[in-house]
Amino acid sequence: MAFSHFKNVGQVIEQYPLRYKRERFLPDVSIALSALFLENIDFSLDKQTENENEFFFRESLIFPFLQQAWKHHNRLKLWSHQSLAYDDKLCGEPDYFISVWRDEVIDKWINTPLLAVAEAKKQDFEGGWGQCLAAMLACQKINQDENLTVYGIVSTGMFWEFGKLLQNTFIKHSFSYSIAEPQKVLGNLDYVFAECEKQIQSS
Repeated sequence: MAFSHFKNVGQVIEQYPLRYKRERFLPDVSIALSALFLENIDFSLDKQTENENEFFFRESLIFPFLQQAWKHHNRLKLWSHQSLAYDDKLCGEPDYFISVWRDEVIDKWINTPLLAVAEAKKQDFEGGWGQCLAAMLACQKINQDENLTVYGIVSTGMFWEFGKLLQNTFIKHSFSYSIAEPQKVLGNLDYVFAECEKQIQSS
């Protein structure tokens, strides 16, 4: 069963019993963005039409923010549309995910995936979180360490939501963030990337 077969969080929890709660776990942090970065985002928004497909939002709005955060965390690797599989039920291609960066391949390409990102296609956050949580579970099981926190992000490009999976508890951040405040979006991304890096350093 591919990640995309899960249409909501409830379907995931039915097959993989988890506790679910909402909590404010992100700090209220803003990070300055360069004038060029903001100019590129504004350009994409200005050229947006009413019938844009999912690739426009993914490539013009989601990826630039992820890449900007990634630049400050050299121990992480950002994967785009790369296969991720634990078994034949938890498998698929997340839009993006983050794993540990290795300078050389020892036994496998992907080491310790710690963050999964799903696009909420057609504004469908319910379906986006179903896919994302399934991918987060796959990451957790691949890592074989429930004490490692796996983070999740679901975004339309315009709006961003955050969650995390620790042991058997899925925690969703209490509210979403808008691209109208891009400094806060980047601040949250930088915080999550930094938390992933801390786990690498302590493991």
